[in-house]
Amino acid sequence: MYDFEGSVVSSTGEAPTQLIWNEVAATNRRDLNTEIGRWHVRTRRVALRDGVHVIAIASRTVDTLDQIGELLLDTSERLLGAVHGIQYGATRRDRRDNEQLIAALHDGVVPAREHRFWNQLAQFRFPAYAPIRALEIAPLSDGSATEAHLSLLIGRARSEGLPFLTMLRRADMDSPATIAALIPDSEASAQWLAVTAHDFLIGVSAPSSALSAVPDSVREAETALGIARQWARAAETPENIGAVLIDRIDLSTWLLSHVDARQLRERIVRTLKPLASAQLLDTLITYLAAEQNVTRTAEVMFVHPNTIRYRLTRIEEAFGESLTSPFSLANVILALHPEIIGRAPELRHR
Repeated sequence: MYDFEGSVVSSTGEAPTQLIWNEVAATNRRDLNTEIGRWHVRTRRVALRDGVHVIAIASRTVDTLDQIGELLLDTSERLLGAVHGIQYGATRRDRRDNEQLIAALHDGVVPAREHRFWNQLAQFRFPAYAPIRALEIAPLSDGSATEAHLSLLIGRARSEGLPFLTMLRRADMDSPATIAALIPDSEASAQWLAVTAHDFLIGVSAPSSALSAVPDSVREAETALGIARQWARAAETPENIGAVLIDRIDLSTWLLSHVDARQLRERIVRTLKPLASAQLLDTLITYLAAEQNVTRTAEVMFVHPNTIRYRLTRIEEAFGESLTSPFSLANVILALHPEIIGRAPELRHR
């Protein structure tokens, strides 16, 4: 029994409820009329947009259920449908307002109108004039994002109480769809990103409190997502890469992300051409990902450290330069950078 504020004033305890649920979960029947201990129980399954709900009423007197059981079930089903309809309508309205606002920010706003948009962001619980980050999110499979992915992310953000503006978008007609989003730059956001990166590739812009700079932030997030895709293709466990924050990547990654991809690939092929052996190439990648630790490399590759030293000597002979040379080492690291980054999470995991 509840008072008008929703507080429980009287209860039989959790045991009867659990017993009733166990009985309901064991059957797929729409209506159930049974006895559980001293309780006479009637249930009804109701299918709504968000899934199947079960309404259950119980009484110690079977006559009570015979007299008003069907009336209570009918009334409860109508109320549940009405509440769900109101919630669904509100959710759709919020989604529409959400998408309109983030689309306007992506298009760009003039500094003189920023205060108006901050007022709108406040309706979605964004702290006023606090730094925000732009996100570009794609499935780990590197395919197109879908409404199902979008709903999943919205649900996760809502469950964590995280302010979250989002929409599906395509950079151009030939590109796969991604999920664009704006989140506050906060510890809660960092934790949400860490968890979400297990299921998605995420590119994140630098924080900015200027709404007029959102288009620039979007481009940064796109660049970061491109880096995440490169690392994922080179990694055995892409779910361990984590979100790529453009303001926290190293200089080499940043430089490589701003070079023409076709020309970069041609230069990499030319640089690595002397190393024709796949075994030597794999050894070099593992050695660099293991921070040039011969013992660690040997452990990961299940060989003796002397075998690694022998292979490194052959690699130096192939390149005609010592790997202790900073210039030679810099060239090799740049050529193998995505592979090294992709291998590093695996080494940490092991």
